[in-house]
Amino acid sequence: MNSKLLGSILIIAGSSIGAGMLAMPISTAGIGFIISTLLLILLWFITYYTAILMVKVYQYNPASDGFDSLTRKYTNFFVNRIAGLSLMFLIYALTAAYMTGGGTILKTSIDSLFKTELDRHLAIILFAVLFGGIVVIGTKSIDFITKGLFSIKLVFLALLIFLMFPLVQSDNLLNLPLHQGLLLTAIPPIFTSFGFHGSIPTIVNYLGGDKKLLNKVFLYGSLLPLVIYLVWQIVVLGSLDQTSFMEILKEEEQLNGLILSIRQIAESAYIETLFSLFAAAALGTSFLGVSVGLFDYYKDLLKGKKKNLLTPLAGGLTFLPPLGFALFYPQGFIKALGFAAIAGVILALIIPTVLYIKAMQYHKQQINLFHKIAIALTLSISITIIISQFLIVFKVFQS
Repeated sequence: MNSKLLGSILIIAGSSIGAGMLAMPISTAGIGFIISTLLLILLWFITYYTAILMVKVYQYNPASDGFDSLTRKYTNFFVNRIAGLSLMFLIYALTAAYMTGGGTILKTSIDSLFKTELDRHLAIILFAVLFGGIVVIGTKSIDFITKGLFSIKLVFLALLIFLMFPLVQSDNLLNLPLHQGLLLTAIPPIFTSFGFHGSIPTIVNYLGGDKKLLNKVFLYGSLLPLVIYLVWQIVVLGSLDQTSFMEILKEEEQLNGLILSIRQIAESAYIETLFSLFAAAALGTSFLGVSVGLFDYYKDLLKGKKKNLLTPLAGGLTFLPPLGFALFYPQGFIKALGFAAIAGVILALIIPTVLYIKAMQYHKQQINLFHKIAIALTLSISITIIISQFLIVFKVFQS
């Protein structure tokens, strides 16, 4: 397989398979494996479909065009601003969260290795400089680092699955939703687990707009997370009794509750260590995958500036705001993450659909029946996810 193709697939998959994967069993515990599988397949199809719509839009545009250029060409000022703000909001929130988490993991590792007490703020800055520097250097460096981190992540995941698979009980996989409200609260977290759309313009530019390669990248890059999520769900939900797991989640913080539940079932000290290592690798690939989308958005937005100022300006705008929040007000973006799915819907579902419709009208092309049905399904699911996210934020249903 061509090296660029493989690297692009792993950037897409790495953007999706992040720390949120650890939270997936928590969000779906109350609805059971069967229903969560159906949701995973449906939401995978919708996110893959809108990526393909973007490929179709790029048939009529230079590969170097980003979200700003495309929305300026095909839509009005309002849609252009909404697209930009959604991208900024979502990626700033995620990047700040990843900086905070990455800094914590870096501090713990350095303290353990060198028997020291590294300042938390310094650890966050070191993480931001290290991974932000990789993004600024360029897509080739992200490609190279992502391949390494993704390989490490798969090794840790394989070890986790190997240790936990003997604990799977078929009865646990047959559980149905405890109540209908839990079905709604599970939709946004599953949807955000396929969040790679911010990096689409970067991948299109990296592959020179090659339609055949792009179709393969978005198919395999989104299918890989789907397969891994399904195996992960089998292992975790199949190992844990639904009622007991839900009781523990009521008493403990969510991720702590998951680790405690698995520790009780597995009675193995290795599980917790592997969880930490997997989370660290997942966080690294996610940080690179999501932040490069915003970095390239700013490069597209500022492309009229002098070339020697373009990269520093785009880098500063991409990383300084989330770094400030991670250092001085981490709870601000933790609150903002509550609305991340709404920004994700706009960026990943609504904007690609609108761009495709407008591009077809602009270039006087017919939209066939399949696309009309798929677009109607996409918009219906978009509305469902937004409503579900508001229900979660305002605690109408508890997840």
